Amino acid sequence: MDDIFKNMQKQGKNDVDSLVQWIKDSKLIDSTKEQEEKARNLFKDAADKSNIELDKFKSVVQKLAEDQKKNFDDLAKQLAAEGPKLMKAAMAGVSAFKDAMTGK
Repeated sequence: MDDIFKNMQKQGKNDVDSLVQWIKDSKLIDSTKEQEEKARNLFKDAADKSNIELDKFKSVVQKLAEDQKKNFDDLAKQLAAEGPKLMKAAMAGVSAFKDAMTGK
């Protein structure tokens, strides 16, 4: 999970929207508006919502684990399993954008 987060951070994808999407894609929360809002609220005290730090993200995952009576490591594994798919999608988007900008 840490490595995936760091890759997302390098690409500027460590904002609240991207991280909540990762949490949803990893099935840590249901894809309901209510669950999404609860997850977003866990980031409300972040200093910069467009640049979330790894420690803050870990504290959000810990809180989700406590709320669901699960263990942090299990949720971290779920995030790690989903992370490569998320990174591939992000890279495909970047590639398509570059192609569009170069007129391919």
